[in-house]
Amino acid sequence: MLSACTSDEGLSGVLGFGDGADSEIAQNDLQTTIPYEVEIAGIDPQEENLIAALDGVSTARRLQSRPTASRAGLQRRAEDDVERFQAVLRSKGFYDGQITFEINEKAAADTSDSAPAQDAPDAGSEQDPADGQSGDDALASTSEQPTPLVLTYNIDVGTPYLISAVNLVITYPDRVVERHATDKELEKTRLEIGQRATAEPIILGEQYGVDILREQGYPLVEAGKRTVLADTAQKTIAINYAFETGPQADFGKITVNGAEDVDADFIAGYRSWRSGEQYHPDQVRTTRRDLAQTNLFDSVIVKVAGPVNDNGEIPVEIEVVERKMRSIGGGVNFSTADGPGANAFWEHRNLFGAGERLRLGIDVSSLEQGLSAEFKKPQFLERRQSFVAEANAKNNDTDAYKGSTLDSFAGIERPLWENWTTTFGVTAEYSDLTGSDSPNEEFYLAGLRGILRHDNTDNPLDPSRGNRFEINVSPYMGLTDKDTGFTTVSVVGSQYLSIDDDGDYVLAARARTGTIIGEDRGNLPSNKRYYSGGGGSIRGYEYQKVGPLDDDNDPLGGRSVLEVGAEFRARVTESFGIVPFIEGGNVYARSEPEDISLLWAAGLGFRYYTAVGPLRFDVAVPLDKRDNVDDDFQFYISLGQAF
Repeated sequence: MLSACTSDEGLSGVLGFGDGADSEIAQNDLQTTIPYEVEIAGIDPQEENLIAALDGVSTARRLQSRPTASRAGLQRRAEDDVERFQAVLRSKGFYDGQITFEINEKAAADTSDSAPAQDAPDAGSEQDPADGQSGDDALASTSEQPTPLVLTYNIDVGTPYLISAVNLVITYPDRVVERHATDKELEKTRLEIGQRATAEPIILGEQYGVDILREQGYPLVEAGKRTVLADTAQKTIAINYAFETGPQADFGKITVNGAEDVDADFIAGYRSWRSGEQYHPDQVRTTRRDLAQTNLFDSVIVKVAGPVNDNGEIPVEIEVVERKMRSIGGGVNFSTADGPGANAFWEHRNLFGAGERLRLGIDVSSLEQGLSAEFKKPQFLERRQSFVAEANAKNNDTDAYKGSTLDSFAGIERPLWENWTTTFGVTAEYSDLTGSDSPNEEFYLAGLRGILRHDNTDNPLDPSRGNRFEINVSPYMGLTDKDTGFTTVSVVGSQYLSIDDDGDYVLAARARTGTIIGEDRGNLPSNKRYYSGGGGSIRGYEYQKVGPLDDDNDPLGGRSVLEVGAEFRARVTESFGIVPFIEGGNVYARSEPEDISLLWAAGLGFRYYTAVGPLRFDVAVPLDKRDNVDDDFQFYISLGQAF
């Protein structure tokens, strides 16, 4: 037997059922009420979602804290639930479900644990429409404690219906096509022939169908009436989707609304499609994402603004709400090795009206004092390309070297693939440093810098998923000493694995390796060598103290480095977390490690989570403590995770 029904019957969930128990009338304040319990029987315990859905729509469950004054009142609630339960069963694919109920007095042995009789609620409270009536069911005296009742629903779900076919009726401007959905379309709509005919995937399948047609260049497609055909003999459901595509279109004129300080043409330049390209929703999403990532706007909406014109083009509207373009910020840190430190910055994200970002910063600690400037101009020559420049001036006073350095860089930054970017440009550096084996030497260097980065983490300051990877290759040559020439290569990576869905428990690991090719260690500027140790590398050892040391136990640096580390980040409460960690590393005089012997350290960290990131307090001890070199422990305070 075949029966037809619309999509709203058993597919769109429980949407409400008339007046029902929600329109219950107030009863006499002096009436005694009858406490009751609700049981659902006959359903496989593994059908947890079904049981939860039935509990969620039950009037008897919802009003259990407001008992009825009579058995008839409870029966009215049960009758109201039957209709609701039938809709839930259909939404879960059980179209032949049978529901009955019975109301019995609770067994005498169980009444000792029952709640005592309750006074009726005030007249304004939610009550049962059957309450307040006279008759044998009404209690005549408030002095007697009524026997609690048990309302039991007996539900026979029957055989679940399965999807037997997915049919499409597509109305194009010049024709109507009726056909079965292809295997590829079924995959995109996440439907399978033979799966249970539950409501949610069927309803979502319609929206996926709209998306499929949009991807074919129909921006104005609309879904028509969705119907299902139930075969009660075969226990199957055939789904019929209807769509009206409207005309196929290319991208047309762009209109920008809401731009005040940011140039409208600059905003329109973020479109990811070429002129005259066929409409595709992915291009709209990419444009919206790229605009949102500029940090120039509080909100970005990119949408088509039909109708399709005579040229077959559909206009596009970009609506933006600009945010404040200037910001200032800063931070402090402290460690037993580095001492106190502080930093501050000022930033303008729209310097000349086309998203140019200028950031000026200052960093001060007992080891380094420096000024920095960074500039970035987006859409430089090409849409997804930026011009970047930076300059730094520092005064250094570490155990490894003392003196001043100046460096600058100018180049191009552009994305390659999703989550991948590259930077390439020229650099010039000056250093006047005194080191353990390089007294009073000046270096003038010019070079190239090439960086390849990957980052798909979910949070820059506190990642819980994803990974980061960066490879940096920088060849240098001396400007005054033509014989000086070397190349540095470094690779840094980190991985984050969330153990739970909320990201409260995270395994994090990192590694760094690097090499310098072309010069002996003694011929390298002290600041271009590799060092390890401290809060940014191997916690538990002093800053730069992991690796070769001179006779005074001052760091010499090296031509290669190897570091590894791992943390377990456990967020114990909403605001507090603990982080046990272990790290190891070493620095080597040669360009390749002589061996892989590492100095290890371990520790425990504490995190206080704030709106801008976790406040970090770490205590670490060196496991390979060297006499007269390493302290018993080091501790560090800063903002953000260690890596």
